[in-house]
Amino acid sequence: MGRRRGKVVFFIVLAGGVIGAILGHILKDIIPILDKGLKVGTDSLSLNLYLIDINFGMHVNITLGAIIGLLIAFLLADVGRRR
Repeated sequence: MGRRRGKVVFFIVLAGGVIGAILGHILKDIIPILDKGLKVGTDSLSLNLYLIDINFGMHVNITLGAIIGLLIAFLLADVGRRR
């Protein structure tokens, strides 16, 4: 039961971060600091096997809006877990 609850909390917090980032981007004209952030990730890594060519790459854009969304979602998930 604990593992399932942990997965639910993880997805709630992840959704909170995504929603926070989207709201920060939408509100950037009103509150510009919400869309300021740091881009972390790797450039494209290519693996050529002559039959298939595979490219890997990932970037995470950490903004203030996303951090606020993560914190709010974590607090809401924690409050729901304690009931």
